[in-house]
Amino acid sequence: MKRQVTIALGIAIIAGGIGIMKFLEAQATPPEKKSGNTDAPVVMVKKLYNNYVNNEIAITGKLIAENRVEIFSEVQGVLLASGKQFKEGVQFGYEERMLKIDSTEYYLNLLASKSSYLNALVQLGPDIKYDFPEAYDEWNRYVASIDVTKPLLPLPKVNNEKHKNFLTSRDVYKQFYAIKSQEEKLTKYNLRAPFSGVLCEGNLQPGTMIRVGQKLGTFIQSGSYELEAAVSLNNANLIQVGDSVLLTSEDVPKTWVGKVKRLSQHIDQTSQTVKLYVSVNSTDLREGMYLSGSVLSGGFSNAVKIPRELLIGVDQLYLVNDSNLALEQVNVLKIGESEVVVDGLKNEQFIMNQVFSSAFNGMKVSPKQIKD
Repeated sequence: MKRQVTIALGIAIIAGGIGIMKFLEAQATPPEKKSGNTDAPVVMVKKLYNNYVNNEIAITGKLIAENRVEIFSEVQGVLLASGKQFKEGVQFGYEERMLKIDSTEYYLNLLASKSSYLNALVQLGPDIKYDFPEAYDEWNRYVASIDVTKPLLPLPKVNNEKHKNFLTSRDVYKQFYAIKSQEEKLTKYNLRAPFSGVLCEGNLQPGTMIRVGQKLGTFIQSGSYELEAAVSLNNANLIQVGDSVLLTSEDVPKTWVGKVKRLSQHIDQTSQTVKLYVSVNSTDLREGMYLSGSVLSGGFSNAVKIPRELLIGVDQLYLVNDSNLALEQVNVLKIGESEVVVDGLKNEQFIMNQVFSSAFNGMKVSPKQIKD
């Protein structure tokens, strides 16, 4: 009797457990199935919007003085004191005397030449009076006006061919131009500044013996400079003379505006770049400074700027269409150091915005959009 009760109780417990299990299964919510292809790799994508893209070409270069003169002596003599010292950093105004070389001996020789010339003209007077009486009065006035301490006046104009040949046979013209050459050379004993500027090289003391051909120093125009930079051939084709350039320095917290002055037509064989010269004026600048900046050369309509690393080859990109990669050709307008400008893409088109070495045309992906 007890055995039967035990068996019945066990059957009841088992039946109750089965019932409870079925009840719980009925109450449980089945797990949601994830949409999409869970086997496809996740890639970052970005939606592009066509717009106007400014054309900014980065450059870096060193400043050189726009007006730079290396000074050499054309005469010989002892250097005399002339007010300012001839040393690096000394400034001179336009036509201000920079150097004075002793010209006493040369000046006396010039006076002697003029005296000999005057003596020759006086001796020609009787012959001119007899053979060319119509020219005698003018000739006599010219001889009387000569002062050996002053520059020679031009010779009287001679219209008579016979008269001109007569003066030529007496070496009048030869002596006249020889003296004018001496007068010109005399001016070189006083060296004057060709423009307002500063000495960037030079150290001469009064009493120094100056020789012909000796380098005396270097003189530059302060405040007026050229920046020499190199750009790629592709960027050089986008730059025009007159384009504005924004320049900055790591050492001076200022910004300067320059202009593209020249663009070389020669390509450097080693670097395959083109020389660019930018004119910039400022008293805050110094020769030898390194500046960085951007050439503002117009822009591109209906274009987009993307990272350069996304380019496949030279002109292809991976687009994303319905979770499939599509390798498409694009028109590259400009190649920068880290970015490229392209057009030919549809507005709001998705591109793969990462480097994915395993990507191939038609590959299934799980796109994840990057928010701007």
